[in-house]
Amino acid sequence: MPVHTAKRTIKGKVSRARQSIRSRAPSASSPLVRRVMQRNTGHETEPERLLRTFLKEAGLRFRTDTRPEPHLKIKADIVFPRQRVCVFLDGCFWHGCPIHFKVPNSHSPWWKEKIQDNARRDARQTQALRRLKWKVIRYWEHQIQPEALQRINARIGEILDDR
Repeated sequence: MPVHTAKRTIKGKVSRARQSIRSRAPSASSPLVRRVMQRNTGHETEPERLLRTFLKEAGLRFRTDTRPEPHLKIKADIVFPRQRVCVFLDGCFWHGCPIHFKVPNSHSPWWKEKIQDNARRDARQTQALRRLKWKVIRYWEHQIQPEALQRINARIGEILDDR
């Protein structure tokens, strides 16, 4: 898929095909869909709360929903600044989980492009942080289950100990 950039036409209007994915977002398919999408905040999700609570109870200290590097426009869900470790909890829908993501029936081409764009952004952000010597851990939201928290905590603990 080509990267879209804004380009003005002769009459000064921005060509629709060249606008950003966000500016080309279609209207909601129904009032109910609109209300659901407006309430989707993208942070403070149940998997985030579950993991944070478990890590705090395990005695780990970390920051939440913060930029690991102030000059980068990247926010991680959980950050261990001293050890330079970031944890991202990727939503199955918004990040295109290979197990759970299904392209919506309404406005399918736009959604497919949007999710592909999100995946490319995730990869760019991971690489940018790794170049700056950060350890990046990514989990799908469906992986954050009560029965898996001990294993996740052990993995994060191992990485923190290595740092």
